[in-house]
Amino acid sequence: MAGLRANWFYLIVLAGLLMLPLFAESDAVAAVMPRGLTGSALLHVFVLIFFFAYMSQAWNIIGGFAGQLSIGHAAFFGIGAYVSTICYIHFGLTPWLGMIVAAAVTGLIGAGLGLVSFHYGLKGPFFALVTVAFAEITRLVLLHWEFVGAANGILLPFSPDPTFWEFQFTTKEPYYYIALAMMLGSIALVGWIARSRFGYYLHAIRQDEDAAEAVGVPTKRCKIQAIALSAALAGLGGTFYAQYTQYIVPDDMVVGRVSVEILLGAVIGGAGTVMGPIVGAFILIPVGEATRVIFEGGGTGTSLSALIASDMGFADKFLAYLDYLAAGGGGGLAIILYGFLLMAVVLGMPGGVLPWLAGLRARAARRTRARS
Repeated sequence: MAGLRANWFYLIVLAGLLMLPLFAESDAVAAVMPRGLTGSALLHVFVLIFFFAYMSQAWNIIGGFAGQLSIGHAAFFGIGAYVSTICYIHFGLTPWLGMIVAAAVTGLIGAGLGLVSFHYGLKGPFFALVTVAFAEITRLVLLHWEFVGAANGILLPFSPDPTFWEFQFTTKEPYYYIALAMMLGSIALVGWIARSRFGYYLHAIRQDEDAAEAVGVPTKRCKIQAIALSAALAGLGGTFYAQYTQYIVPDDMVVGRVSVEILLGAVIGGAGTVMGPIVGAFILIPVGEATRVIFEGGGTGTSLSALIASDMGFADKFLAYLDYLAAGGGGGLAIILYGFLLMAVVLGMPGGVLPWLAGLRARAARRTRARS
């Protein structure tokens, strides 16, 4: 019965997401949006949610199911973006096919990285350090390689008459539905993996790799396959990001911050579960965007320090502070609040939100049976 209710819940949410662009510019949506923001900004937030849910799901294969901590997935993400962009600019290959090329290249690179790492028995913090080093080497190569724009990056040419084949659109709606399809595809893929023999092997490796190998699980091969698939999906995501932003640069893409953002969704939602990365992204991205809009700079209000030092009364200061927040002020308060929220979730729900909710339901069911 609980599973049936969950399925109905997900179907209702999916129906709402499919219809959201139809009402993004409605008066009802405009009434709840922060001042100065439109329905297009709302669609942008959902594009980010879908995208990072997809990227977290890609990381979930190697980090959640196989239990191999990768802190360098930004490298696969960035390589995928550069490969598809080079194919588009220099060889005239449509980004839709560039996605496939990017996934193939990053998948091979991921397999090579896994082959070298797992051949020498690297696991835990040692494998994590290898991924960090690989990401930094990738960033430095891209940063100094003139063919790919070096530190200036690549500005993708925008067609005056964009078409679907060029993966360029003048509105947010097509990107919204493409990102939604990518997220749903990743859910289907990971759901299939979770029910397959490959998925059971990965779970066994995560629980106890030595015991899994002792009973005949090909641990090395499974881990290489997991990181290859995870890297290929991340490379495909890099293509989407490049086409969505129309500009790629090493210091914005192949950096540790991006790798952490990719894995946080799975960690917060529940690593090693099918829906954990999705739930995590639906929590993290809105919180991050909301705090940025409310607290960060860029507004037209007076500075916070000048407001505190002014001679206005407390009530006037409070009203002026509200105007300041509404105008987008706040400096680094967004990052501080975001960090506190993350710490609260990690400390209060160390296994992730979904396992925590499952524990609550189990305890409630036990109490109900005990009373009856």
